[in-house]
Amino acid sequence: MRPLEGVVVLDLSRYIAGPTASMMLADQGADVIKVEPLPGGDPSRQSGPFMDGGESVYFMSANRNKRSLAVDLRSAEGLSAVQRIAAGCDVLIENFKPGTVSRMGLSYSDLAPRNPGLVHCSISGFGSGAAGSTMAGFDQNAQGMSGFMSVTGTAETGPLRAGIPVADSSTGLVAGFAILAKLFEKAHTGVGGQVSTSLMQTMTFMMTYQAQKYLSLGIVPTMEGNDHPLIFPQGTFRTRDGHVTIASGNQQMWEKLAAVLGLDDLLRDARFSTNEVRLDNRVQLRKLMEEQLAGKNSADWISIINRAGIPCGPVLAMDCVFNHPLARELELTGSVHHSTLGDMLVLGRPADTGDAPWLHSAPPVLGEHSQAVLADHGFSEAEIAEYTRRGIIAQG
Repeated sequence: MRPLEGVVVLDLSRYIAGPTASMMLADQGADVIKVEPLPGGDPSRQSGPFMDGGESVYFMSANRNKRSLAVDLRSAEGLSAVQRIAAGCDVLIENFKPGTVSRMGLSYSDLAPRNPGLVHCSISGFGSGAAGSTMAGFDQNAQGMSGFMSVTGTAETGPLRAGIPVADSSTGLVAGFAILAKLFEKAHTGVGGQVSTSLMQTMTFMMTYQAQKYLSLGIVPTMEGNDHPLIFPQGTFRTRDGHVTIASGNQQMWEKLAAVLGLDDLLRDARFSTNEVRLDNRVQLRKLMEEQLAGKNSADWISIINRAGIPCGPVLAMDCVFNHPLARELELTGSVHHSTLGDMLVLGRPADTGDAPWLHSAPPVLGEHSQAVLADHGFSEAEIAEYTRRGIIAQG
């Protein structure tokens, strides 16, 4: 048995943040009903690149293990159907612009009288207050406004965004945690409630010691490139054939690293005697280290440096990631059958929670389960046939 079997989730969210939260719940056994507005469904379906069958890899990345209900949310009947389904769900997730669900009759205050056990999760870009409710909630904006981009990059590059939607994905994980916390509370009280998070809250939380450095010391952190902002040498270093990451996390590790690099004389150099002065003189130290690292290939240095007890690893492109021995050991991918594409690989789950199978269905085609979802929630055959005939729902 999977941990969340029996939990029914109504997922009204789009793009990445909300779908990531619901996917995490689906991986643990929840029945996630992905409500997709007609005609196009989740807007991420229109974001390329596309597989040969026309399916978006953007959509594929965050929607496995779900059932798709394609419904015309612009119609009174479509909204009424979704409201009726919500009355029998344990969780509702939405990431509309603040205020939208109230106009749809799908806010917590709308649904709680009929379903007091509902856990209602709202995800926004910048919250529902006066300052944030009118701001567009996109990953890039949150990376910029949270301080993240101010510490990412170098003086030469200027501020850089992460190469992945880090704000969206991390907010999805935080939302999933908040939902589980509320479900745990509900198990004791029998009553659900509201939870909320935003891209801004999550990304500011993710700033960890960089944010605390300002709060505690008044120091505004700056861009350090690939270097660790508090410890050196720790970062990315050039070798004869590429780059390696080295994490020399304390004085003892530094001394061992200097020895394996043949830089023992630097241990008596006042410029590099402590972490504080190594940070001040890291340009010179990096030059000296990379002169030594240029003598061997990355694979050789990874073996040598790790044997000395210092964490050292490669910088892998995606093709190398999924061909690395760790990909199999950690189940970084899963294989599943898609209804139109056939067998395909999807990303693996980020945590193991038992031996029960976690991957049971591929990301759905639009409306793949529309009729089945309505039947499961008490709609008659005649109602389903009429909704299908009138285009209120679409069966994929």
